[in-house]
Amino acid sequence: MQRIAALLALSLLATPVLAAWRDIPYDDMARIPLLLQKLDQDGIYRSWLEARPGAGHAGLPDDLRVELQLDGRTIPVPRGTDGTLELPWRADWSGKDAKVRLNYPKERAGIVFHLKPRTPPGTRMSYAKLTESLPLMERGIREMAGVMSFLAPEPEALALQFAPAGAQTLVLTRPGKAPRTFRSTADGRLELPWDPDWNAATVVLSAPLKSVDPVID
Repeated sequence: MQRIAALLALSLLATPVLAAWRDIPYDDMARIPLLLQKLDQDGIYRSWLEARPGAGHAGLPDDLRVELQLDGRTIPVPRGTDGTLELPWRADWSGKDAKVRLNYPKERAGIVFHLKPRTPPGTRMSYAKLTESLPLMERGIREMAGVMSFLAPEPEALALQFAPAGAQTLVLTRPGKAPRTFRSTADGRLELPWDPDWNAATVVLSAPLKSVDPVID
C-alpha cells in the first residue's frame, strides 16, 4: 500500500502515516471514513486508527492521552490494548474546527490511519468479486479530487498475498477464451491487472488469500 500512503499527503487516500504533534484537524482524519460511509454500503473497506510508538521506541508511553476537542468540550478517545483508537466518525462534527490531540510529540507517539479492503474467502470466485475494492477506490479518489479528477491516480492492479508460503497460481478464464495463468513470487505475492472487461471471468486460486491491496498509479 505504499502508493496509498503517498496519496494521503495529497488528501486522496491513505495508510499508514504518523500524525503531527499536538493538534490534528478532525476533518483531515474523518474525510476518508465519512466518504466510505457514503459510498461503501456493502462494507468492502474497513478503516481504523491506531496509536503507535515513534521510531526507535518499543512501546507507547503509559500516560499517553488522546482526546477530541469539539465546541469547547474535551472528549477522551478510548484506546484498546492493541493501540486501536475508538474515535467516532460523525458528519455533524465536520466543519467545526474539531481537533484530535496527543500529549506527546510525534517523535514519541503518533496516530496511524489504516484503510483495508476485505479479503474474499475461498479459492474459486468471479473476477468481479475478487476485485470488488477497485471500482469503489476509483470512485472515492475521483470524488475527493473533485474538479481535478482527470488528474487523479487510478487503481491499476490488485496485489494478492496468499496465505501459505511458497509460489502460488491464479487461473483466470474468460467466457470463450483460453484460461490464463498468473504466478506469484516465491513469497506468495501476485499483482493481478485490473480490467473491468474481465468481470465475467472465473478465477481459481491454488490456495486461499491472506490479504488483498489495491495498487494505485
